Amino acid sequence: MSTLLRHRHATAPRHPRPHVPSPHTTLVEHHVIQGDHAHLATLAHALRNRAKDHSGHLGEVQFHHEMDRVHLVRLWRGPTELRAFVEEAHPDLLAYRRDSGSFPTVERTLWWSDAGANVTLLEAVERSSHLREHGPGPRAFTLASPVPA
Repeated sequence: MSTLLRHRHATAPRHPRPHVPSPHTTLVEHHVIQGDHAHLATLAHALRNRAKDHSGHLGEVQFHHEMDRVHLVRLWRGPTELRAFVEEAHPDLLAYRRDSGSFPTVERTLWWSDAGANVTLLEAVERSSHLREHGPGPRAFTLASPVPA
């Protein structure tokens, strides 16, 4: 009887497990915000301060402000924490809309990285481009797409 059970378990279909962050894995976010340059610095400042106070935020590794665009590259414990941050930041976007008359354009690209790995703005821009061209996958994904294993 035990032979049949072993055989049965050996041939049972395996379901892929969702990615569970380990202490050695971090969620990297490349967040690009584009909008009215007169109000963008205020929004970026509010979002950066809010992230610093969020328990799921592990740190900001890149910040680049162009005239009408801000690039933020940040590390998070996982997608649940990032999703909570996004929901909590909604008042900041509403304040931007009130002040500028429109919502900013927001693009967010995510990927898993080894904790302690060097993440550059160039890598973030390349992954965002890959996501736009090829859609979500292991190299780059969004909060709305399944987090790859």
